Amino acid sequence: MFTIEFIAPYKNLVATVETAFAEHPKREEIKHVVNFKGVPEIRRSTLVGDIFIARGLTASYLNQLWKDATVIELPMSGYDILRAMSEGVRLHGSKSIALIATSNAIYGVDNFSTIFLPPVATYEIGPLDEVEPIIRKAVSDGADLIIGGNSVTIKARAMGLCAQRIEVGKESVRQAIDEAWRLWHSNIEERVRVQRLNALVEHVHEGIIAIDQDKRITICNQFAERLLNNQAQEIFDRPLSEIAPSLAEPDLLQLQQPGLGDYLEIQGNQVVVNRVPIIVDGKFQAGIITLQEVSQIQKIETRIRREAHQKGLVASYDFSMMLGESKAFCASKRLALSYANVSSSVMIVGETGTGKELFAQSIHRSSQRSGGPFVAVNCAALPESLLESELFGYVGGAFTGASKNGKMGLFELAHTGTIFLDEISEMSLHLQGRLLRVIEEREIMRIGHDTVIPVDIRIIAATNRNLETLVDQGLFRKDLFYRLDVLRLNIPPLRKRGEDVLLLTKHFLRQFDEANGKKRHMLDPEVLPILLNLPWEGNIRHLRNVCERLSVVICETVITAKDILACLGSSDEEKQVHLCAEGLDEKDRLIAILGQTNNNKKEAARLLGIDRSTLYRKLQKHSLM
Repeated sequence: MFTIEFIAPYKNLVATVETAFAEHPKREEIKHVVNFKGVPEIRRSTLVGDIFIARGLTASYLNQLWKDATVIELPMSGYDILRAMSEGVRLHGSKSIALIATSNAIYGVDNFSTIFLPPVATYEIGPLDEVEPIIRKAVSDGADLIIGGNSVTIKARAMGLCAQRIEVGKESVRQAIDEAWRLWHSNIEERVRVQRLNALVEHVHEGIIAIDQDKRITICNQFAERLLNNQAQEIFDRPLSEIAPSLAEPDLLQLQQPGLGDYLEIQGNQVVVNRVPIIVDGKFQAGIITLQEVSQIQKIETRIRREAHQKGLVASYDFSMMLGESKAFCASKRLALSYANVSSSVMIVGETGTGKELFAQSIHRSSQRSGGPFVAVNCAALPESLLESELFGYVGGAFTGASKNGKMGLFELAHTGTIFLDEISEMSLHLQGRLLRVIEEREIMRIGHDTVIPVDIRIIAATNRNLETLVDQGLFRKDLFYRLDVLRLNIPPLRKRGEDVLLLTKHFLRQFDEANGKKRHMLDPEVLPILLNLPWEGNIRHLRNVCERLSVVICETVITAKDILACLGSSDEEKQVHLCAEGLDEKDRLIAILGQTNNNKKEAARLLGIDRSTLYRKLQKHSLM
């Protein structure tokens, strides 16, 4: 909704405006205000309209007073003027008429002279003109009837002259309202168009410069400002050749078609330049120049390729997801967290299944590179030739079976992020040499290509073998070892993490019970020392697999030592279970069950299969009350 403000210098016009507005079909969508005032009062008034409708001198004065205002002149139709003349002649018997009005009103009135009207002379008046001198001129020319707007007729009557005011009809008011409606909505469309264009120019991720036919800059968006190291207001309307000489050649005037993909250096930045001439009727009228930073293009290419290789590019774990309260584990966690604050290479050492990749992902997630990709590769999972092409990529046709479009390697995919090289000890000496170059030069070369590609990556390596021994045996490069082993992180095996085993067992059981839709499993106290004393050679991965097996296989709520025996595969583990079970005396069993139930005697008695009075006697016997 918008507001039309009518400036009505006489009361009859107020009534006409109200009637015309009440009958207008768009009246529900337009707010209107009618001000009963003339030219002298306008300067002192507070006007509130979005669009103003006034007539004659008032409209002209408003246009002078507010240059940016939208003012519609209420037309004095030929019928309105003819009616005023006829009425004036009837009332005063006049022999000569003077029409004093703005240029719009007097246009064509010279043709009004008929047998019914005396001769008519016209006098143009502007918003800054004095009315009285023009009236005196008309009188001296022989006029005995003054026709005009409200200001003219008031002044003429004050001078003792016959005067007739031109009254505006309802049709003219309706015409002005229609014009206001059209103007308002065309203005909205224009504002939307301009805002859309501004948004497009300012928010595209490239520099845009527009020049006119004289090659002066007319548009320069914020990206172009940054590349040119200038503010738009400082370069507006200045020659392109003065601001950026390198962009002025080749001359846009000479281009008959767009010049695309030129490579330039501007203010130390490598950019790709596109030049588009705008030619109308064979003549150059304007030109558009777009600028893209090469580094930005590379980032876009990298992102597109990453989206096509989503697997393995995101770190899923962080330190908050690590379970463990043992002293050894917490020390490793604190050390890893401190490593996240720097960019040095990290060597993670630990037995299989201890969670080396989980630590690597957590270090990445807590580092300044967390917004970049996390790329994990198992160096033992691929043969040497395939691992090399995966790590370094290749160009089309580099070898038999290679994709004709080539392929981006994992080092490129890890750009600005972290690459995790698991089981680094299994990498061949040839690939170790190539990896050493990546670490030293921070650049890679695709297979079959002769161009180096810079990469910004952090390397985290992991091994479950003794690399120092492999170096002594000539199976691992000493120089690479010292490049990778800058920050070392030792992950303790599960058997050295004490009661973390119980914490992890309960976590995994709960996790698998929920996933399998099973009732919540609980551990018989006789199981606890078994879990604590098993060697867990596969570490956390081993424990997790056993818990999944228990959740699926064991139907009873309470898991016993017999159940553990059934879910362990090797004879050595079975023997260990029996030894642990035999070593659990009654007192230890009671302590374990009370710890499991948070000292809830009723629940403890239920799990032991005895009543509470029997439980209390046993507790007293072992001084546990």
